[in-house]
Amino acid sequence: MVGADEMAGILEEFAGRFNANPQLVQMASGWERNLVVRATDAGWRLGLEVAGGRVRLLGDGATAAAQIVLEAESETLAAIFRGELSPTDPYLDGSLIVRSSEADMMKLDVFTLMVWGE
Repeated sequence: MVGADEMAGILEEFAGRFNANPQLVQMASGWERNLVVRATDAGWRLGLEVAGGRVRLLGDGATAAAQIVLEAESETLAAIFRGELSPTDPYLDGSLIVRSSEADMMKLDVFTLMVWGE
């Protein structure tokens, strides 16, 4: 099980990779969203914000106004944000639940693939 502090570090690394890629920053410009990453087995919820083309960790306090919610077991979420696991397979087998518009889900998938170059 991945704890909230460890997952916050993984999300910070994800944000750093994202923000260091000028192509991703340009693609995300104008796409202002709040996301919640929720572990179904560990009980934590962490928020991310996409604003001005950049991703930043909001932590566990600012998750109420999220347009996108990602729910899975903590190990699955950690593997996705580390780039070890594409979100497509867990989404298709139902172990990752994405609550968002279809357009937002597609954009998240493209961003994730671009961060790790897969």
